[in-house]
Amino acid sequence: MKAELSGASLMPLLRQILNVQREFRDLVIAELPLRKKTSTIQNYILECERILFSPRLFREICIRLASLMASHNRETDFITLIFSLEDSTLEALATTVQSCLEPDLVAAMEIAVRELRLHKLSPLDPSLLAEFFLAAIVPFYTAYARQQAPVGEDWYRGWCPVCGQYPVNGYNRPGDGRRILGCWMCETEWSFSRLTCPICSSNQEGQLMLFLEEDPLRRLQVCDDCGYYVKITDCTQAQTGCDLQLENAETVFLDILAQRKGYRPASHPHRLTREMR
Repeated sequence: MKAELSGASLMPLLRQILNVQREFRDLVIAELPLRKKTSTIQNYILECERILFSPRLFREICIRLASLMASHNRETDFITLIFSLEDSTLEALATTVQSCLEPDLVAAMEIAVRELRLHKLSPLDPSLLAEFFLAAIVPFYTAYARQQAPVGEDWYRGWCPVCGQYPVNGYNRPGDGRRILGCWMCETEWSFSRLTCPICSSNQEGQLMLFLEEDPLRRLQVCDDCGYYVKITDCTQAQTGCDLQLENAETVFLDILAQRKGYRPASHPHRLTREMR
């Protein structure tokens, strides 16, 4: 019960953050349009390409998100830092994240914040600053992904074909029940084997499904080979699939359950809101 309440308490803030991110995604598409094309994917698209970035839009996103954060925690002040940064610094932040050899964008942003010494300009914890700026740069990734050609059924890898991030959740598709994984960063979706771990590619007996009696449509796919987990929602009887970003927010209680059992997520997209509480 406590885990469910914790997840529920995060929902208003998570929904507000998502609404801001999607609003600015559409603005980015309008102001920085890409020619939709079919890319030849070797590892993932953004390994060799770059998102289009606007320091002005990025600053506007930061201000909107900072206002949200302040409404939930008055002691958290991002505004002062945002107004102190030059456009060139914001450009450098985006460039450093994309050029970082660390493929995990959560870790890459933490490296960028320290490399640019942004943590020296604010009393806030460096990891919290990194999570904030990561949330602010999301619309540029979702705008880029939205303008790519749909991912074909022949993509068979566990990570996102656009930005290379590992999934934290997925769903079983209505109709044929095919497993669909989603990227927490750019919202790209792709099909993947039900019996294989998307993190380590193991398809041995180490793949387990953990069910909750009180919520049979939501479950955990855990891998004893690598120790990671993915949250799965059964949408086979639904009219449509699910919004994986909202579903991820609504299933924080599954994250708590999995981590109490010693499993870990492939990334940490909700760490910002956890630290804000």
